[in-house]
Amino acid sequence: MIKGPRDPRKTVRSQSIRFGNGGVGRYIVTNKKGFVVYIDHTVLNLLPRHFNDSDPAFDDWSASRTLWRKFREERIRLVTNGKETEMDIILWFNRQGCCITDTLRAIEAINEFEAWNKVEKSYIQQYKQILAHFEELELLRIPTGGFEGHPTADEITRVLMLRAGEPDRENASEDDRSLLQKCLSGLGDWYTEDRWRDLKRTDYQLNWQILETVLARQGIAPVFQGSEGDRNRYLFGLLNRAVGLTKKSCGKLPVPDSHIDFVISMVLQKYCHNQLSSGINHLLNCIEQNINFYVTVNHRLIQDFDDQRAALKKYLKIANLDLNVMSPKRFVTETLSDDQRATGV
Repeated sequence: MIKGPRDPRKTVRSQSIRFGNGGVGRYIVTNKKGFVVYIDHTVLNLLPRHFNDSDPAFDDWSASRTLWRKFREERIRLVTNGKETEMDIILWFNRQGCCITDTLRAIEAINEFEAWNKVEKSYIQQYKQILAHFEELELLRIPTGGFEGHPTADEITRVLMLRAGEPDRENASEDDRSLLQKCLSGLGDWYTEDRWRDLKRTDYQLNWQILETVLARQGIAPVFQGSEGDRNRYLFGLLNRAVGLTKKSCGKLPVPDSHIDFVISMVLQKYCHNQLSSGINHLLNCIEQNINFYVTVNHRLIQDFDDQRAALKKYLKIANLDLNVMSPKRFVTETLSDDQRATGV
C-alpha cells in the first residue's frame, strides 16, 4: 500500500551522476526545504528552444522559463530520477541522429556530430544547453532494487488503461527495419578495413551517404532538416547505433544476413522506447517518493492520468492521491502564486 500524501515542501534526498564534459558531476545530498517539483526530459528539451507567440508550444515554453527562473532563485526545487532522465536524453539525442554512447563524453560526442557540418550551430548549442540544464537538477535517491511493495510501471500502465504498445514515430515499422537491413547489407561497399576497425568514432558522413543512397533508391527524399526530416533523422540515429554494434560484433565484411537481423533487433529493442512508457516510469517515481507535482510536456500522459485518477487511487488503496501531473503552463498559472510569476530565465 502507498503511503498518503505529504507536505509538498518536504525534503527529497538526491544523488548525482556523471554527465556532460566528462568530469565528475555534482553530488547532491541535501535536506533543504523547498517547493518540490518533478520534471522530465521533455521540459529540458523545451527550455533552450525559441518560439513565436503564435506557436502552439509558446505558452509551455514561456512557463518553462519561468519555472527555471524560480528554480535558480531557490524559490522552488526541481528534481528528477537521474538514471531514467539521462536515458531519456540519450534516446532523444539518438532521434536527432546524434550518437552518444558514453555519458562521460557527451559533449565530445556532440562536437563530433557538429563537425559533420550537417546540423545548424543553433541546434548544437541547444543540445549542449539540455545537458547543462540537466546537471543543475537535484537527482532523487532511488533505493537499489527499487521500492519493495510498490506497483510496477506495467501495473500503472494497466490501471490507467494506457495503450503503451500503440505504434508511433518512436516505434520502428517494418519499412524502417527493411531500410536498415538494406543499409547494413551494403556496408562492405562503403567501409574500408581501416574505417571498419575504428571502433571509437561514429562516421556520420559515411553513414549518411549510405542511408541517403538507400532512401533515394526507395524513392524517399533524403531530407535531414526540419519536420520533413524527422523520420530520416530517426533512421540515421538507428543506423549509427547499428553500424557501431556491427563493428564490435563482426570483425570482417560483408556482414552475414543472420547477424544483420540480430543487430537490428538489438538496436530497436534498446533505442525505440516510446515517450509514453518513459512518462509512466516518471509517474511511478513521483508516487513512490510522495511528490505532489510532476511537470511535463507529455500531454497524452497528462490527459490519461487525469482521466483515470480515480481508478489509480482505488488500485493504490489510498484515500487521496495528492499528485498533479501538469503542463508547465498549467503549473505556473494555477500553482505559483502571483508574486512568484515572472518571465524569462
